[in-house]
Amino acid sequence: MEETAKLITAFGVLLGAVAWPVCILTITLIFRTEIRGGFQRLPGLLDRMRKMKVAGIEAELDEVANASANVSSGEVTPLQIEAAARITVKADSHTDVLSEQLDRLCLEYDAIRRSMPAGSNRTEAMTRVLVKMRALAPTLVGRIQIYKGSGSSGSRLAAIAMMQMNPAVADVEWLAKRFEHEQPFLFYHAALALENIASNELSDVERIRLLGVAQQGLQKVKSFSGTPDKQTVNVLQNLISSISQ
Repeated sequence: MEETAKLITAFGVLLGAVAWPVCILTITLIFRTEIRGGFQRLPGLLDRMRKMKVAGIEAELDEVANASANVSSGEVTPLQIEAAARITVKADSHTDVLSEQLDRLCLEYDAIRRSMPAGSNRTEAMTRVLVKMRALAPTLVGRIQIYKGSGSSGSRLAAIAMMQMNPAVADVEWLAKRFEHEQPFLFYHAALALENIASNELSDVERIRLLGVAQQGLQKVKSFSGTPDKQTVNVLQNLISSISQ
């Protein structure tokens, strides 16, 4: 009897092991058309989900840019910091979505600078782009070297935006060169990045180096032909004064 019971138990286990695969195979055969259609629709579904995520991020970027329209100084605001945090959450782990957005903004900046005449309208348009870059910057700061080394002005502006939002990654030597090789919009924001660095705790060596860069930058800006950029001069002079105290 004991052997018979063991045999029945073993048969039951074997039947259970075989039954599930058979059921799954049967269901698959019966609903193969529906299953195949589901797999065929999966890429489209993923694409729609991606587009919805992109649309949400774009709406967030437009919102923060609109809210910053009256910030004539172009400085980083608490609202921009909050927007950056929200976008990081919305993007989840899909940093590729944010990277594509940032690359588009780099191209947009380059196009604005080439196509629009110098003046307040162009400055306003470029500032909108910068504000959007700041909102993306914290999540993409790990790619800063790519943007620093780019031949595109828009990409270098993106690197500056990252340094403005996260002074810990700021490259003082690289920022110093912006006053030699860039146009006023970029070296003004390089000056703001230097100003943000000064707001952190610095060693004596770091303060001396920052002071030297600010002084060299001010000298370079004042040496340009024509009228020096007033905003950049003011930022650098205030920075020099605060460090020297």
